[in-house]
Amino acid sequence: MSEGKAMNIYSVTLNGPAPWGFRLQGGKDFNMPLTVSRLTPGGKAAQAGVGVGDWLVSISDANAEEMTHVEAQNKIRAASDSLALTLSRYTHTHLLIISEGEAFYEELYPEGKHGLRVESTACFIPNDRSKKRLIQDTEDWQPRTGTTQSRSFRILAQLTGTDFMQDPDDENMKRSREKFLSEIQSPRYARLRDWHHERSARALNIKS
Repeated sequence: MSEGKAMNIYSVTLNGPAPWGFRLQGGKDFNMPLTVSRLTPGGKAAQAGVGVGDWLVSISDANAEEMTHVEAQNKIRAASDSLALTLSRYTHTHLLIISEGEAFYEELYPEGKHGLRVESTACFIPNDRSKKRLIQDTEDWQPRTGTTQSRSFRILAQLTGTDFMQDPDDENMKRSREKFLSEIQSPRYARLRDWHHERSARALNIKS
């Protein structure tokens, strides 16, 4: 594993076959960076040092910033013998940037952490109301089995980088969705998105 000191860029190569042991959120179609939202304890990604909140810079040498969620998913699924990833490490700098914009998760869901390390995940909100469709669950890159959460709750949970253990009641969901939709129009999230795009471009220039 190699580290890029200036921008905290690092690369990992996970030996196949899948599962790779991580879940992604975001994508170009959501105006969100592709971010590691969850790791399987003891999984290949966790063992390689990948962290929750780290941003994907490239997947198999392809620029991840230009990928939609499905494109990234397909790129990872296409890997068989090994999976090469370049990521940007989640650091205190990210946290400071989020704090300047009043981290939306703390503001909207102060009671909803449930011990899943959500408080340490950098979250970016799409600014397009049409982007409310479900982000497909990519944990471990295998179909989920067992009881699934409701569609409306999973939409909100995936967009906000959260993954609660059970669905909230309908009234709480309604209030949360209304507040969420009002917040995504705020200029502060546009500033956060622009900051990330500039940072990723600089990171790719350093790598090349």
